[in-house]
Order: sequence, then C-alpha cells, then structure tokens
Amino acid sequence: MLSNFKSEELVKVQGKLFPVVGGRLRLAHEDNSSLSIETKVISYDGEIAVIQATVKTEKGVYNGLGNASTKRDRILSNAILELAETRAIARALRFAGYGVEYTGFEEVENNSENDDKETASKTQLMDIFAYAKEINMSNEDLKSIIVKTTGKTYTKELTKKEANTILEMLTKIKENEQDNLIM
Repeated sequence: MLSNFKSEELVKVQGKLFPVVGGRLRLAHEDNSSLSIETKVISYDGEIAVIQATVKTEKGVYNGLGNASTKRDRILSNAILELAETRAIARALRFAGYGVEYTGFEEVENNSENDDKETASKTQLMDIFAYAKEINMSNEDLKSIIVKTTGKTYTKELTKKEANTILEMLTKIKENEQDNLIM
C-alpha cells in the first residue's frame, strides 16, 4: 500500500517512511465517488483535545479517535484541536483501509522536531496556494502575510513549520469568512 502514496505524501522519520493524512485522503477520494468525513469534539479543556472522526466510504463507516495536548505537542500547542482532528481522520482512514499497515505521520511522537529546519513540502506549498485561492486572496496579499509572518519573500524558502503556520492562518481566515456567512 505504501507504493500507492506519492513521494510528497511520505515523510521520513528516523529512517522510516510514514504517509501523511493528505495521501490517505487522496486515495480515499480516488476510490469513492461518495466520501464523507465528519468530526466531533469528544473532549477539550484548553490543554488536551480528543476528537472523533467518522469516515463514510462506499465500503462502510469507520471511526477513529485522535488526541493532542499542549505538553506533548508543544510546537503546535496553539492548534491542538486541529492536530487532534487530523490524527482522528488519519486513523479513521487507516481503519477504512488506506495505508492500514502504516502509522500516520501525524501520529508519530515528536514528528515536528525538524519542521523548523526542513523546507516545506510541495504538498504544503500547493495547499497554501489552494487555500488562498479558495478565499479569493490575491497573490500580493498572500505574499504580504508570508513576509510579515516569516520574513521570507518566496514560498520555496519556507520551512515546514512556517508553511504550517501560514496554512493555519489561511484556515482561520476561511473559517471566519464562513462564520460571517452564517450570521
């Protein structure tokens, strides 16, 4: 199954390859004309988050739990809900048969320790531009956010950590726009 993942969907940690949740999502979308993913907060106290993900494929319904804490996941402590959700989705997709024999990168302990040194992946950069396009953000506005946040002029200079920070910012902007539409 690992061979079904694209190279940019794999991360090497301590000599072992781990698929990222985006790879599992791509495989699930390719296999299913109808795919549904729902998440629910089971517990959140500001320091620990537990999320349940339910994935509905053409083969059935699969549940997965994911957790994150400010102590364990210090680097992403400002986004533990999102991290727990990503872990829950990765686990539910694994139960659904997508990379079932491999632990997800998101579940590996201390997976972010080199994120401030390694350059951003092609997938992260594509996601940045896709998110910006979804919220109708101009390239100039995106560049301005990147420069103000990281001090870097070009996206290809971003580290994984910086790319994740930009993605989190774009996600919050998108969520705020959606909240404004509801009101």
